[in-house]
Amino acid sequence: MWTALRSGAERSSPRGSRGRVCALSLAVAAALLLLGFLIGWFTKPTDEVTATSSHEKVKKAFMAEMKAENIKQFLYNFSQRPHLAGTAENLRLAQQIQAQWKEFGLDSVELAYYDVLLSYPNETNPNYISIIDEHGNEIFNTSLFEPPPPGYETVTDVVPPYSAFSAQGVPEGELVYVNYGRTEDFFKLEREMGINCTGKIVIARYGKIFRGNKVKNAELVGAKGVILYSDPADYCAPGVDSFPNGWNLPGGGAQRGNVLNLNGAGDPLTPGYPAKEYTYRYDEARAVGLPKLPVHPIGYNDAEKLLRDMGGPAPPDSSWKGSLNVSYNIGPGFMGRYSTRKVKMHIHSSNKVTRIYNVIGTIRGATEPDRYVILGGHRDSWVFGGIDPQSGAAVVHEIVRSYGKLKKEGWRPRRTIIFASWDAEEFGLLGSTEWAEENAKLLQARGVAYINADSSVEGNYTLRIDCTPLMYSLVYSLTKEIPSPDEGFKGKSLYESWHEKNPSTEYKDVPRINKLGSGNDFEVFFQRLGIASGRARYSKNWRVEKYSSYPLYHSVYETYEIVERFYDPTFKNHLTVAQVRGGLVFELADSVVLPFDCRDYAEALRNYVQVIYNLSKNHQMELTTYSVSFDSLFSAANNFTEAATDFHRRLQQVDINNPIAVRALNDQLMFLERAFIDPLGLPGRPFYRHIIFAPSSHNKYAGESFPGIYDAMFDIENKADQRKAWEEVKRQISIAAFTVQAAAGTLKDLA
Repeated sequence: MWTALRSGAERSSPRGSRGRVCALSLAVAAALLLLGFLIGWFTKPTDEVTATSSHEKVKKAFMAEMKAENIKQFLYNFSQRPHLAGTAENLRLAQQIQAQWKEFGLDSVELAYYDVLLSYPNETNPNYISIIDEHGNEIFNTSLFEPPPPGYETVTDVVPPYSAFSAQGVPEGELVYVNYGRTEDFFKLEREMGINCTGKIVIARYGKIFRGNKVKNAELVGAKGVILYSDPADYCAPGVDSFPNGWNLPGGGAQRGNVLNLNGAGDPLTPGYPAKEYTYRYDEARAVGLPKLPVHPIGYNDAEKLLRDMGGPAPPDSSWKGSLNVSYNIGPGFMGRYSTRKVKMHIHSSNKVTRIYNVIGTIRGATEPDRYVILGGHRDSWVFGGIDPQSGAAVVHEIVRSYGKLKKEGWRPRRTIIFASWDAEEFGLLGSTEWAEENAKLLQARGVAYINADSSVEGNYTLRIDCTPLMYSLVYSLTKEIPSPDEGFKGKSLYESWHEKNPSTEYKDVPRINKLGSGNDFEVFFQRLGIASGRARYSKNWRVEKYSSYPLYHSVYETYEIVERFYDPTFKNHLTVAQVRGGLVFELADSVVLPFDCRDYAEALRNYVQVIYNLSKNHQMELTTYSVSFDSLFSAANNFTEAATDFHRRLQQVDINNPIAVRALNDQLMFLERAFIDPLGLPGRPFYRHIIFAPSSHNKYAGESFPGIYDAMFDIENKADQRKAWEEVKRQISIAAFTVQAAAGTLKDLA
């Protein structure tokens, strides 16, 4: 063939033939190389597109599978009986959920049990509060129970209102009204009004801060007992009827709740370790977080009778006045002809080591089974739990059912998904904390993220998100894909309605995302173990609706009917929350590259450094006198920003078909939250170990940034030893600077 292509005048020679053969070989090799390159070039994007399209297709199917009607039915089923932690009824619900999760198709579903300290009222010697005369005769007694809601009159095992873990006792004394019982309220009383609460019984209204903080504050000032009540100013929305005609708290309703100050310790008798049979237990005298005072909650009808004849000075300003028809005088004691009367508490609750049960379900990951994404919410309720927690448990149930259907059709997530129904959350986050303590080594090595799923609704205005900055971009991206359920936003995304209704005050042109505090089951995962965490629910308009939480919170009236009649009749908001929670889990468990953005963390850190520095400028003279500088912290935040920017650049260039490269970068992202954990913990709070975020020392529900520095500067002007106080500020700045700098180091190139 080749001879035919030569001209007739050409002569071939052995050397010339060899040259032509060599050239031909080179040409063929070059052609093959080019062909291979082209195949590789076009195959790589095709693989990426295939992986992406499959991921998106399955996600779309998952989102479409979840149904509002199913959530509604699950909520009804879960809320017909009380499910108090440690009771047979709550164990039956755990077993029911276990059986149904198995039917849904999970790989495994187990009960994980722990023996923890719980607290219950005495069934034969009830708790109550009296007004007594000078002879000790009881002139007035508070109610022993709440009138039952319509349709629930025959339900048994309804625990009366009580403060779990209250000390026993029958103290009597003069009454002092302390507003919300906040730190600043006690400062006002003692420093400005000269009122001494030592030896007094204090009455505080619910709201603003965690009830356990109120009790701790009362202990610190020497009070001998605490009465908590729900004022209509805080638990009745304007223009709304009381239950059953509306969703406001009736006068006979009262809020149950624990009054511990565990600071992340878990079971009070086994702090730091799982409460198993073999675990060493402290006796109650050495237990962590137990209050030393008798505490009891009452409704506002009873509170009005206690407050009506109070003597002493008038309230210092209008912020101390609620909506009852009383003067809100401070006391101590009663006025005029009632001045010989006192208040007496009768508290007979007791603590008992009791077995609790978590339900733990698993879908094993196909590619990275040793990487865990966890969705958890609690199951135990004070009574019926129509909102807290069963509106969340019903959503988890539907998410599990939908994932189970995908699995039955042959799908598996890239990473392992763990589903959890926690027990004893209401008694101090005990179920989740004990499980995390038992599995701490595995979780520290393998935990990718934790998504919390308590109450799905606490209002019906817009979405509320609390999460680590690592999840900001993921949350924004996901909510742009979910249709808004809100009126007036037809055809628009959840992101758009959320952004319009609750824009961020910290960042430009995005919806508001809150810092993680505590008061829920993400605490141990985020604050102690450093696992990226987030939570989502539908909420009220916090700028306008000033009442606390939702009015029927932790009362007997928190039933299925208030959700179905008032909060979410079509369950469209529940479905939206299911799509957000379930969608977050899907992206975290199935994306090839973890959907964390460390640049958002960098921006948050720079913002938090500026905030804490601005706070310090209220003490400009002391900063100079004691040579306090934030330069190292600013420098560390800048270094973190550079490292995050460089890391993101490398992440964009990663070959997703190189599993080792992907795994290495994913691990850097997964362990970034862990890099902010200090094993020594925060001062006085060893189980809160996150240096960037912690629950406020003055309100467990609220999140604080750079908590070590913040607490060191809190009320610093009143510290006796100023040099020592500012030395502690400097120490906390150095710890924060080191931690941020070390975290930046974890993002550097592995080469």
